[in-house]
Amino acid sequence: MSHRLAGLGLALAFACGSALAAPHAPAKPVAQSPYAKAFVGTWDRVGSINFDPTIPFDKPDRPPLTPKAAAQFQASLDSAAAGKPINDPHANCIPLGMPRMMNGVYLMEVLVADEKVVVIGEEQSQVRRIWTDGRGFGDEIDPTYNGTSVGHWEGKVLVVETKGLHWDIPINQKGLMHSPNLTVSERFWLEDKNNVLHDQITLTDPEVFSTPWTVTKTYKRTQDPPNEYVCEENNRNPVGADGVTGVVLSGGR
Repeated sequence: MSHRLAGLGLALAFACGSALAAPHAPAKPVAQSPYAKAFVGTWDRVGSINFDPTIPFDKPDRPPLTPKAAAQFQASLDSAAAGKPINDPHANCIPLGMPRMMNGVYLMEVLVADEKVVVIGEEQSQVRRIWTDGRGFGDEIDPTYNGTSVGHWEGKVLVVETKGLHWDIPINQKGLMHSPNLTVSERFWLEDKNNVLHDQITLTDPEVFSTPWTVTKTYKRTQDPPNEYVCEENNRNPVGADGVTGVVLSGGR
């Protein structure tokens, strides 16, 4: 490849919004926990599709919101109730992002390497890397859909913090937004002979939440394999120019 073509490729990569390299590995990496291998497998989320799984889907999430955030969320709920659901870039095949990918409708796969735990969501084939080798966030975090996740082990519990998240992606499918300062803290642990996985998620964002919001997701181990998911191939919920999420019942895209 010529230098000219290589330079063009690099320019296109940055123009398309590709993330820069993850934080560098430490000089003396922390060894992976022997408990990590128990997390390996395919998992199926249980409970309501709301971000808070204890709330039925026909009811909205009720996080502790600041007045400004509460007004924004209520406006989104009111628009949906009027038949004009808005504010869901995912309908145009934009990735779910964090923390919403942990609430995916489809299966989730967990893999483990020496330096990380990898979470793969079947929905849009999203990949999330949780670095467990002792690296930090670094001086600057480039915003990405899934952010930068750094974790460590406290016994059999995987403790994770995620920062650097795109702020134009809603937390749930009903239009709850967050700011650039959202931090997601998680605690993962296993129960029932390692066949049930819990993820306690705490969202901290002073611009949106009056106090941190904590929910616990539960997943059951399954032998079903994850499938390929290509939203762009048959997108039936495009967002129109007016910002309203549409529904294509049949025929073309």
